[in-house]
Amino acid sequence: MKKDWFQKFFISTGLAMFILLGSCVSGAPQAQAKTTNVSDSKQQLVDIVLRPKSQKSLHKFVYDSVNPSSSSYRSFVTPTTFSKRFGQNSKNVKALQTYLKKHHLKASTYKGNLIMVVQGKTKNIEKAFKVNLVNVNNGEVKYQKASRTPKLPKRLSKSVYTIFGLSNYSLFSSSKTQYQPTSLHSRLTNSSVSNTTQKYSPTRFVRRYNLQSLYDNGATGRSKTIGIISFANFHPNDVYRYWDDEGIDVKSNRLSVYRTNHYKGTWDGYDETTIDVEQAGAIAPGSNIRTYIARPNITGMVNSIAAAVGQNVADSLSLSWGQSEAQVAYEMKQGITPKKYNQIMNLLFEQAAAQGMSVFTATGDNGAYDGITTGLTSGLSVDTPSNSPYVTAVGGTTLPKTYTVNKKKVTITKERAWGADFLYPNYKHQRFFGNLDMLQSFFAGGGGGFSKYNATPSYQKGVSGVGTYNATDLWKFKYGRPVLLKKAVNKSGKSSGRNLPDVSANADPNTGYSMFITPKNNRNSKGQWLITGGTSVVAPQMAAASVLMSDFNTNGRLGFWNPQIYRFAKRSNSPFNPLDSRTNNTNLYYTGQPGKLYNQATGLGTIDFTSLNKAFNS
Repeated sequence: MKKDWFQKFFISTGLAMFILLGSCVSGAPQAQAKTTNVSDSKQQLVDIVLRPKSQKSLHKFVYDSVNPSSSSYRSFVTPTTFSKRFGQNSKNVKALQTYLKKHHLKASTYKGNLIMVVQGKTKNIEKAFKVNLVNVNNGEVKYQKASRTPKLPKRLSKSVYTIFGLSNYSLFSSSKTQYQPTSLHSRLTNSSVSNTTQKYSPTRFVRRYNLQSLYDNGATGRSKTIGIISFANFHPNDVYRYWDDEGIDVKSNRLSVYRTNHYKGTWDGYDETTIDVEQAGAIAPGSNIRTYIARPNITGMVNSIAAAVGQNVADSLSLSWGQSEAQVAYEMKQGITPKKYNQIMNLLFEQAAAQGMSVFTATGDNGAYDGITTGLTSGLSVDTPSNSPYVTAVGGTTLPKTYTVNKKKVTITKERAWGADFLYPNYKHQRFFGNLDMLQSFFAGGGGGFSKYNATPSYQKGVSGVGTYNATDLWKFKYGRPVLLKKAVNKSGKSSGRNLPDVSANADPNTGYSMFITPKNNRNSKGQWLITGGTSVVAPQMAAASVLMSDFNTNGRLGFWNPQIYRFAKRSNSPFNPLDSRTNNTNLYYTGQPGKLYNQATGLGTIDFTSLNKAFNS
């Protein structure tokens, strides 16, 4: 799950439970913060986002590439062709590089001509972009920012969409990740390890969602590559040990790592990278896995995606890290995150789509309240980059299981949206390790809702359930603080914006999957087996299932999923199982919409991959 380091405390008052968030923004810049000039010799890394030739033409091509009625159907382009047709003109790119070289700065562009990386000393960056870089210390956190908006000569600025990276701010501290993994773990006891491969094996995903026919017909993900976007290192030996103990036969050289901007990596969040690689490789045993590791900030996120798309090696991409839209909004207001961040991400995902790459993102593990543990969300919020209309946003479900709740047996009889609501009676009596633990328990569920940054995409329009919602309100927010209601309130209505998730699968750690991991500083340790969950487990599983299905496709890639799957969902033989129940089916706010194809708790629902494979390859 997303890790947060805010100080919180919990007060229980009878039937109502009150969560006081204390200092809501512990890293917020303060009026009396001290500033000093950044050292002239400090090395800087700045991104210039280049304007595409025509966003309208790019948008049209992306949709035509997955439209069977179009002459461009599955005629995906290479990064070189993308650069020529849609990226910034090479002549203008060279002019920018020449200007920067005169200022003793190195500039290189990822294939596609959308992102240029500029590196050099502070003094040269300041002259080239006409800014002054300062260090800010507010007593709690230190960060770097630019004193003014960066500028380039007018003749060059016409080719530039925006510039970012001059501000170097981490919400917590320089040693903590700004992008946080969305996975949950519970430890297996030694006595249960032998049962792990049976009960919590990835074969649970295979059986539950009907993938076996793909294997029976020879699919393994052969000659395909799954790209994992991450921000932490991992032990390859852990991954091979996992596959071996699960009885999954793989080749010995399937793993590769790309270190974006030569980043050596951190071990904070290494469990997330481990999970992603283990799950992707287990579902598609014949595939290669290429992990992109970058600094855990916006520049790292953008550059890793630009690198992966520019290399064009990966047939599908999985991304299990993100921020809530509420957190992004806060950082934009502080001048930390570029105001065009949403558009930058969309541009890169459009390039991926034009090249036929399928991208899958985790929607988060705080239900409809994404980022609640950061203290920056005072209500409903969704995750970014899952909010992008050019990715397939993956939500979470929970599987049938019997629980003891307040000393009574409670049985989940069928797969439903993942939400911890049915466990709330237990939490009145439970002692938590801290308020973060408490928040993660109450607000555990699959992400979903409406984006405030992206409009409803065309493929969602006309699909029943999109733009309308049913909800069961369990919480109210008083002075930005969540209070559990004495009695839930049923609601329904309409809303606008990109609806997410698109699809869902089992993500609840109570019904989750096995993983194997050794301590970050002791790869020779015996290691441990865990049960893991979170939408970040499902994203790499989906990316793997995609390359399995592409084994049957003559073009080798399935391309941008969303316009295709929403079209399939309207058919009488839909490959989706809508989880549309109004009751016992919530992601802590949104519920199913009976009789409708879509809801914001689980999207189009779960997938029958045998049926989906036929739809993709018919």
